[in-house]
Amino acid sequence: MTNDKYKYQIIKTWAKQVKNNQLIHANDATKKEGPFYCPETYEELIVRKCTEKIDHFAYKGRLSSVYRIGESKLHLECKNEICNELQRAFPRGKWEVERLIPENKDKKISKLIPDISGRLLNNKPIVIEVQASTLTLPKIIKRIHGYFSRGISILWIIPLKEPLGKENFKPRLYEKYLHSMYYGRVYYWIRGNGSKLIPVHFDRTQRWIEETTWFEQDGTERTEGGYFKTFKSIFQPNYGKIVNIKDFISFERESFIPGNENKTIPKCLIFKDVQKEWWT
Repeated sequence: MTNDKYKYQIIKTWAKQVKNNQLIHANDATKKEGPFYCPETYEELIVRKCTEKIDHFAYKGRLSSVYRIGESKLHLECKNEICNELQRAFPRGKWEVERLIPENKDKKISKLIPDISGRLLNNKPIVIEVQASTLTLPKIIKRIHGYFSRGISILWIIPLKEPLGKENFKPRLYEKYLHSMYYGRVYYWIRGNGSKLIPVHFDRTQRWIEETTWFEQDGTERTEGGYFKTFKSIFQPNYGKIVNIKDFISFERESFIPGNENKTIPKCLIFKDVQKEWWT
């Protein structure tokens, strides 16, 4: 099977063995023959032997420890901790959790209920959204439009159950979207941090492809490997200095269209830190 054909598989039934770079079908693969990797993204794969589905390979990428459905306690703690800190810092800002921003029928703007909202000393309105794992990109984009149409700056943060760590991981789609939205950083929050956030840049990282030599059925000698390949969806966390929301500024962000237009970031007002790029 060629690599070109591999790219168009919906269910991954083929992978390459790390030890020899040879393609192997999931029907023929066992755990002992691993580890395996994806010829397209170079991520590590694990073989799944199924009774109700066909045998296949699945990605093993490490994920950030976000809360899931039924774990709303962390979401609530995050909102309350941050809101209380901001209310103490800006007592006239009327900071609230889940304040209703009414619908504007004349401007055809839907109602919004931000997780946290209030005003700074300069009286600029700010909203903070605490990312829920179930919130899709279309919903995120809809909220961005809604806040921008009202002249409200937005800060999107991701609460974690456990620290992200230093090892390579696979950001979810919304993590990569927010990474682009905030110019190469994502703001993570850990329980007990109050209004302090951990900014993280996603560094590109690579894997080593072992050099192997083998003979085809017709006797042709082939050699492959002996080089590094950059992962397409695996990154290494690169930490900036811890920042405090109290020191953030409002900034008008121009629209940005990456390679995938489904991930377009519309023109918006973002609430961001002032730390310079630490990954350059």
